[in-house]
Order: sequence, then C-alpha cells, then structure tokens
Amino acid sequence: MKLAMAGITNEDLKFALQLGATDVVDGGSLPEDKGYYTVEDLRHLSEKVKKQGLKLSVLTALSEEYTYKIKLGLMGRDQQIENWCKTLRNIGEVGIRTLVYNFSLRSWYGNYGLRTNRAMPGRGGSVLTSFNYDDVRNEKEDYWGVPVPELLEVGDEQMWDNVTYFLKAVIPVAEEVGVQMALHPDDPPISPIGQVARIFRNHESLRRLIEIVPSDSNGLTFCTGTIGSMPEDVLGAIRFFGTRGKIFHVHFRNVTGPVPKFSETFIGEGHIDMMEAMKVFHEAGVDVTMVEDHVPVLEDGLIPAKQYRSRAYAYGYIRALLDAVQC
Repeated sequence: MKLAMAGITNEDLKFALQLGATDVVDGGSLPEDKGYYTVEDLRHLSEKVKKQGLKLSVLTALSEEYTYKIKLGLMGRDQQIENWCKTLRNIGEVGIRTLVYNFSLRSWYGNYGLRTNRAMPGRGGSVLTSFNYDDVRNEKEDYWGVPVPELLEVGDEQMWDNVTYFLKAVIPVAEEVGVQMALHPDDPPISPIGQVARIFRNHESLRRLIEIVPSDSNGLTFCTGTIGSMPEDVLGAIRFFGTRGKIFHVHFRNVTGPVPKFSETFIGEGHIDMMEAMKVFHEAGVDVTMVEDHVPVLEDGLIPAKQYRSRAYAYGYIRALLDAVQC
C-alpha cells in the first residue's frame, strides 16, 4: 500500500511528509470554471507537490455543477461528458493515475457523504457524525444543492441507463490515456433520497458497474466505511474486487453498522475488524493509495477543518496495521 494524504496547502504537504506519506490526493483545489481541469492548472499543482518530495496520484472529479446533467440524464449531458473526457486527457498528459468520482448527487451537507447529525458525542468529548434514514426518508423539497431546473423523480433503471451511457463514452478515453476511473459508492448506501435513486448501494451493484464496460480503467474507490455500511460482508467485498484488480484507491475508516442507521467512529471502535480488513487487502494483492477518512473532531484547540491530530492518530493506526501485515 501507498500511504497517501489529502490536501495540497503548504501545511498539508508538510504534514504529509512528517507522517511518512508518499502520495497526495486532491479534491476541490483546482479551478473548475471551464467545466474541466486544464493542463496548465494540473501541471502547476503536480509540480507544487513534486517539489515537496511527494507525488500527486489521485484527483477527485469536478463538482456537481459540472456533472449533474450526466447523472440525471438531462439535456446538456453530452457537453458535460465531452468536458469529462478533456479532464481525462489532461490528467493523463500530466501523469496523474486515478480519478475518483461518484454517481450520486450531493445534498446540502456537501461532499462528505450525507449525514443527519454532525455533532454526535464521541469518546472523551470528541465529535462524530451519524446518519438515520428516517430523518430524510420523505425529503422532497429543496433537497439538492445543484441547479436542477425542476423536482425530479429518478428510479433505479433510469440511473443505470445514465451511468451506462456515461461509462461507454468515457472509459475508452480513460483507457487511451492510462487513467483509472475509481467510483466511490453512494454514501450512505441507501435509496432513494430526495426522490432520486442511489444505485451503488450494495455489492451486486458494484459488480454490475465493472461489467458495464470491462476495462482496466473501470474500477472502485474502496471506502471501507461506505461498503461497511452495506448489508453484506465488507471482507468478502475486499477479496472479490481486490483479487480482480478492481480496487484503485482506498478510504480506510470504520462505522458502527449497516444502514439504515449508523455513526462514524474512531478506526478501532466500529463493527469492522480493521486488522482483518488490512489482511485481506494484503492477501488480495491490493497495492494502491490509501487515506484515512472522516476522522472524529477532537477538542484540540487547532483549526477544526484540518484536524491534524485526529488524522495523525488515524494514520498511525493505519501504519501499524500495514506493518503488521507487511503491506
């Protein structure tokens, strides 16, 4: 495994070096006004990271404003797909390996996964997040934080048609330029929310994804917290997708249990045996970038958005597990 760190400020990069990370994941720092990432912006960012002795390996896709027509199958999606292909070509030119994306719409909670409580008390006064489907089951009005022109109802098959149309257009380009498209499953993995289906909510849906366009460029961001919130066994999913070379990037975190109700936790507190998870990654031959994810908020007097101490705890835990299984 390659220990990676999210964030590209000077402070973030220094933190990554201090913790022994080798790779960097970026999301949200690049200009999006053209509807795609430009070569110039990508090269500038990559060089900034490289000068610190790190490698920019993973990017997250553009925000919802530039992708929602693709996901909902609206007029104008072909232009958004064309821009997506421009991003892929530009990423490939700069030498960035992996593009993380999802096929669900964000909510008013932003790009963190939908949570219904962001102030749940945790260990020793820490603050956790949680989700309860009952709190959003009947949400309809003013749900989506994107410029959707009218209230939509989109079912499973329509969403499958939309993602199939999308993948058939973009995966050949990703193959051509050597970029991996790594889908992050719906977080939380439950459907529907806001009258729009969330199709990537179980293991079968992830298997179906990789079969739509069989390709070395079509795979997953394996988020142990999200997939661990599904009803099936997370270890079995690691084994299935890992042995098939379909895990391109890993988010390593824990949760209390499957939907419809769960909370996020410190790595060692949830229902997933994280040592066993790391062993299965190793046994399956998964050797990709791995990051901590959604750490608890600690009362440490530091900048809340950064949570360096909480992230350092998570990274120390991850490093110990990696050493224990000799990844």
